[in-house]
Amino acid sequence: MAGRRYPSNRRLAWERLQRGWSYEEVAERIRTEMSRAGETDTGLNANTVRRWEIGERRPDPRYRKHLVAMFGKPASDLGLLTPDELAVRPDEETLHEFRRLWDMLTGDNNGNGWDRASVLRALVGASMLPLVAPLLSLDPEAAHADGKTVDPDSYRRIVSCQRELYWTCPARPLYEAAYAHTQLGIGLLRAATGGSRNSLASALAESALLTARLAFFDLSQPAIAERCYDVALAATREAGDHALAAAVLGHMAFVPAFGHQPANARPLIDGALQYTWHGVSPMVRSWLHCVASEVEARAGAAAASRRHIDLAAGAVNGDGTPPEWLDFYDNGRLHSFAGYAALACGDHSEAAGQLNQALAALTTTGAKQRSVVLADLATAHRGDGDRAADYLNQAVDALQNDWYGVGLDRVRAVRTVLGDSRHGNLLDERVAALTAGRAALPGS
Repeated sequence: MAGRRYPSNRRLAWERLQRGWSYEEVAERIRTEMSRAGETDTGLNANTVRRWEIGERRPDPRYRKHLVAMFGKPASDLGLLTPDELAVRPDEETLHEFRRLWDMLTGDNNGNGWDRASVLRALVGASMLPLVAPLLSLDPEAAHADGKTVDPDSYRRIVSCQRELYWTCPARPLYEAAYAHTQLGIGLLRAATGGSRNSLASALAESALLTARLAFFDLSQPAIAERCYDVALAATREAGDHALAAAVLGHMAFVPAFGHQPANARPLIDGALQYTWHGVSPMVRSWLHCVASEVEARAGAAAASRRHIDLAAGAVNGDGTPPEWLDFYDNGRLHSFAGYAALACGDHSEAAGQLNQALAALTTTGAKQRSVVLADLATAHRGDGDRAADYLNQAVDALQNDWYGVGLDRVRAVRTVLGDSRHGNLLDERVAALTAGRAALPGS
């Protein structure tokens, strides 16, 4: 590009896009803060902000401090520091501590009598291991490349295979493999340059997203999932991949939604929807509205939940091929979300109809979802104790074949419809036996 003097500042551009701000809005916000601080108006305008992002200029120090305050990010995260300025950054004590732990993990003889698998399980159980990824910078300046060319397609092929295994492979070993592959991707990305960097960053985002989904939905480890989602989001910023950014933010919203914090989930949905206006498949937008519907249903906002289902149904008929990684959503899943929304509205007849359609549409790639749909059908038939119990027992059968942490949580939540009955007591015994059996499995 003519006149370009510096690398394009994609980090600054990404933070602006995440908030849906135009160049002029950024300029206006800075002018307002300068006026409030009694600083002289220097003629800052939209074109100045554009030039910062495309690399024609760097923000002067007088603007940097306002950008840092406005975006709530340090200057290094906004791409505002020069390589010389980054070089004076002190080493973090946490990074030193991680390296010590990693030496324990990978050394042939760690001197503590712990084998590698034991250390790994201990770190994962303590939710410490996923701290690794945010500590490793994705900046190319931090890389120590050995001159080898990174093949993003080879890395992505493994991600695709692991994603296919998600539907049939036990969660714990797949999680450990996916996590290791995400770590490999971080190392490769640090050394990547040129055109391969963007493609590799996109593949890394897919890997981190899969790892986070396994941690949250299958293994019930929200703290681990949040750290992996952070890595995925950072990678989408490097790749400039709007669809993946929308998917990551949508998944991040599940964490506060399940934690009964809808006020924290809604901004994540809003941010995700901002990305769907950048050539993103309508199926991604449809899924996001379904996520929003579940957030509102869990918050008791039945009307809002139904409204999002209507928007999801409208979007699913749009043109465009969905991305390959969107294998967790289709028309059948839409019926599942619609059934949950109907339950929130107290419309059990509508819920049963939607959930039966969801059940009929489930394929081998939706086997894990079966336990959730069956548990919701039990709620839809809560007035019929025998039928509700039958659905819940089918849900436990499904969990025995295809373990799903969210499915178990749903069964336990719906268990109350059986009260203190024979059906309820028998179900309690089955759930206790199921969880005890899983606890006894190696690596559980």
